[in-house]
Amino acid sequence: MKGTAILDEPRSPPRATAALDFDVLLEAEQGGLLRLARRLVWDGEEARDLVQATLADAYEKRHTLRDATAAPAWLRSILVSRAMSHLRRRRVWNVVREALDFGPAPVPSPEEHFVGAERWLGFGRALRALPTQQATAFTLRYLEGLELDAIAEAMRIGRGTVRIHLYRALKKLKAADALEGDTP
Repeated sequence: MKGTAILDEPRSPPRATAALDFDVLLEAEQGGLLRLARRLVWDGEEARDLVQATLADAYEKRHTLRDATAAPAWLRSILVSRAMSHLRRRRVWNVVREALDFGPAPVPSPEEHFVGAERWLGFGRALRALPTQQATAFTLRYLEGLELDAIAEAMRIGRGTVRIHLYRALKKLKAADALEGDTP
């Protein structure tokens, strides 16, 4: 029946999902994942270990990803989840180390030192002192430049909760004099 409203409506093309080419994804995202991991855990070796574990998890679960365009966010989500678990375990170990009097935590590696290191290290200490979710939200927003929705997806929490974590993180960092001048 030509001329009817049902037939005249433009049909939307079927949604095609591209197959995930894991090697191409790995090439495109590995550097960004390593930078994110370093900013989350503040240790080069631990960051590389987290990225490797993330990529191994992603490779095993690659068939569960329905939309290849969401792969970068999916990888970040896996990395953030692993990093948060790692940070929780590290905090527990630091408390145990101090309780058992094993001495202070290891000294940062030379690669983490650069011009202006004192300010940067002070900021790092203040950021590490934050609760895990606040530190993760701050890192994703202000160091990685992700939007609130992407952070919420990566952390698997609501957008409003992300905003609360960011507010509290900024407030604590300002109180610790880790941020100066015009802050985000």
